[in-house]
Amino acid sequence: METELKKPNVGHYLNAEHIEFHKMAYDIINRHKDLINAPAMLAAYQAKVAQEATVYKWLRSSEFTEKKAETDRERDRILSGITDVLHGYEKHFDPAIRDKARHVLHLIDNYHNLEQTGYDAETAGIDSIIEKLAGSDYLPDVQALNLGLWLTELDRLNTLFKSYAADAEQEQVDKPGINPKAARRETDEALRLITQRVTAIITIDGPEESAGLIAEYNVHVNHYNTLLNEHYGRLHAKTDISGGEVAPIDVQPWTGKAVCVIPGVKIRRVEKDGTVTVVELVFSVDFTVKYKNNVDRGTATIIITGIGKYTGEIITTFNISD
Repeated sequence: METELKKPNVGHYLNAEHIEFHKMAYDIINRHKDLINAPAMLAAYQAKVAQEATVYKWLRSSEFTEKKAETDRERDRILSGITDVLHGYEKHFDPAIRDKARHVLHLIDNYHNLEQTGYDAETAGIDSIIEKLAGSDYLPDVQALNLGLWLTELDRLNTLFKSYAADAEQEQVDKPGINPKAARRETDEALRLITQRVTAIITIDGPEESAGLIAEYNVHVNHYNTLLNEHYGRLHAKTDISGGEVAPIDVQPWTGKAVCVIPGVKIRRVEKDGTVTVVELVFSVDFTVKYKNNVDRGTATIIITGIGKYTGEIITTFNISD
């Protein structure tokens, strides 16, 4: 028998998940209202859940808020792409390039997963990164790593985001009197007060009489925490390249030295809507290579290993001849 209420990871739920979690949590708690014996707390919790649902409904219907959210997703993609490129350069054959990549990565890592922070923190963080990378300490690295276009696009999206954010603040039609983050916090606090009371009841009277509530509530929390783990698992899932296609490699002339060929690699990726996209992978960003028997005449082997967003291996060969 479980003896305490589990803690939901409400701070990481998406908006829709957050509201649905609290709606169901209220229903569970309300079924045990006689045990809890706190009608004012239950009424306050119900009101906060309804308030958050209203705010979210307005949020979804807001034109500039939607544009802001889409631009945020785009700048997250660019920021993630820059990080992947830098991780690819960490595998570069030139030690100087590897050092430059690590230098820039160290700067970005100091901002601690900007994509998962709030809008304002991410916007300020991106501005700070762009400013520092344009300075004398990092500009030579940026130029050597060909990051200029990436940073130009990131700066464009961040500027666009600020514009949409400013426009969204001007939207007053049916705007609730509370912002979404504050509404979430108030809902969470209302639940916290109730679970605090239940914990006190368990401490004083023992868990036996609260067993039904504990079991029902914990099943609910486990379900949503599992959904959260699955969401983050999909977000960080890597694509296996082992079924990919390697372009044919011409016979290479024997020189008496190691012959190093960078193969062309394509994979077929299934998108969320079921369509299939052919993706051409980029050397040192998406994959690295190792060679065997690539000095003497005969058959040389290339081992292609996925990196960044990709995993798995492909083994291919080419011939060395006079």
